[in-house]
Amino acid sequence: MTSIRAQLIFALTTNTRLLNTLSEASHAVPSLSQSNTYISSLSNEIALSQKKLRKATQTVAFEYADHKKYRDSHVRRIAYKLSGKKEKFEDEASKEEKEWLAAVQEELHVKRALEELERKMGEAKRENEELKSVVEVHYTAQKELDELYKSIFDGPTPEVLGEDVKEAEVREAEKEFGDKQWKFSTEKKARSILVDADKFLTQARRDIDEALDLATMDCWGVGGTFTDMQKSSVLSRAQGHVAQVGTLMGQARRLDPDIGDIGQMDVPEMRWMTDVVFDNLFSDLNAKERIREAKGRLERAKERLITELRRAEGRIEGVRGEVESAGKLLDGKRGELQGSLL
Repeated sequence: MTSIRAQLIFALTTNTRLLNTLSEASHAVPSLSQSNTYISSLSNEIALSQKKLRKATQTVAFEYADHKKYRDSHVRRIAYKLSGKKEKFEDEASKEEKEWLAAVQEELHVKRALEELERKMGEAKRENEELKSVVEVHYTAQKELDELYKSIFDGPTPEVLGEDVKEAEVREAEKEFGDKQWKFSTEKKARSILVDADKFLTQARRDIDEALDLATMDCWGVGGTFTDMQKSSVLSRAQGHVAQVGTLMGQARRLDPDIGDIGQMDVPEMRWMTDVVFDNLFSDLNAKERIREAKGRLERAKERLITELRRAEGRIEGVRGEVESAGKLLDGKRGELQGSLL
């Protein structure tokens, strides 16, 4: 007993240093696990988005070929004219042009979504590398501590009562702390994604407000075709921002199923807006009403998103308390183990 006690006293400084290092770096292990899961999820989403972009690009090429065929076909135009079907030719040409423009818009939306996913992947990888360095410190300290204990307790140590029990309690407390920290990291990441979604939704609402102003100008007979084109562009931008919100909400809900749906956020389709540009389907009053309805949907979505953010913050605070309690328990168990050895 004297020999072991002497070794323990001699190793006390090293033991305390290693325990402190473990305590400071313990959060990184479950956080890295959560980070790896998130990166894997982003990788899958990026792969799907890349596939969707390839398909969208092919559709653009196909629709442009049809549009170009009508645009450049003088023979077809003359044939329709001679047969008294000039209006039919113009309608079909207009239809092909609209379908091409709609395909171009869809391709643009997919590109923007992919760019946002790649941006988030870059952030996630940088955070992952930082966590890896802390985890390496944790693993190194744990390995040194294990080797320290092995050098002292190698072989039977009946004179050190309760050592195995105390070590088991430390391991159990470490697992409990890891589980709580993993949950805490997940809740924080989900909330961070909700914050990003809120930013895009705010941008979409600004776009809708601008589109509504332009639609009001149309109703007063101000602006004409140029205003219609501005309105089309603004609504297209709103569609892109809403698409980003949908993508981010999906990511957040996969991380935390407790996050609720924020409802429909439909914005008037670009195809519909090109019809407005060509003045052959909807009146200015109809356009204004559709935009007003979209504004209402986005406002309701904003209210729900704010509610989800508050709930997420409440969950974070709740789990934070659990992490702190688990951390104190772990430190206590480590202290008990150290005390039993001395």
